[in-house]
Amino acid sequence: MQDTKTKLNAQIHAGRRKKLRERFIANGLDNFNECEVLEFALGFCIPRQDTNPAAHSLIEKFGSLQAVIDAEPADLAKAYGIGDRAAVFIHFLKAITSYLAKHRATKVKIVTPEDAIQHLAPIMRSYSVEQFMVVCLDVAGNVIKIHNITNQELEMVHVNVREIISVVTSVKTAQVVLAHNHLNENPEPSMADMQLTRRLLLTFQNLGIKFVDHLIFADDKNYSFHCSGLLEILKTSMPKN
Repeated sequence: MQDTKTKLNAQIHAGRRKKLRERFIANGLDNFNECEVLEFALGFCIPRQDTNPAAHSLIEKFGSLQAVIDAEPADLAKAYGIGDRAAVFIHFLKAITSYLAKHRATKVKIVTPEDAIQHLAPIMRSYSVEQFMVVCLDVAGNVIKIHNITNQELEMVHVNVREIISVVTSVKTAQVVLAHNHLNENPEPSMADMQLTRRLLLTFQNLGIKFVDHLIFADDKNYSFHCSGLLEILKTSMPKN
């Protein structure tokens, strides 16, 4: 009797997975809700089981699909129906999204601060720790290198200027965009942010490199030194050659 019930459940789960797969092939994820997205994804790492309860458990525990993707593997593994393997797989989904966004950015042009915001926002918002990014551009604005400085407790005053100089000179950078993220949801620059930007303005000026912008990302908000006028103010405060 138990074997018959198990087989019946397996057939039901297989049928639901097939329907989800067919919907995905036909229309992508456009008609999926958040639980269905997770259910479909978990089917690739949890074989022969109903992943619908696990998907609902994750959404209830963390609040949203984005929060699930952003969660640490150790926390994910504690949710109902989720073990270490599935937790690592979910964490991998976040990592590959960040990877693809970063490498796709190397195939585009950044000519204006608006271009920089558009292409860097998906990358910067994927990080759960503070990152400082140096984007090296050629004369035409093509991205030739993206360099990250990562630290669990990154402070702008501790960013290694020599490392930045080494990066921009190693690829014959003509223009540069800087970007970093704030974890406190406030994109407004700190005094340390402004001091570092002014110092790098002078450094790039001496190297003959155009400073396009310094962007700060916080949650779904951003701050542009260029668009705010702060970059121009910092330029005028620099010593004349």
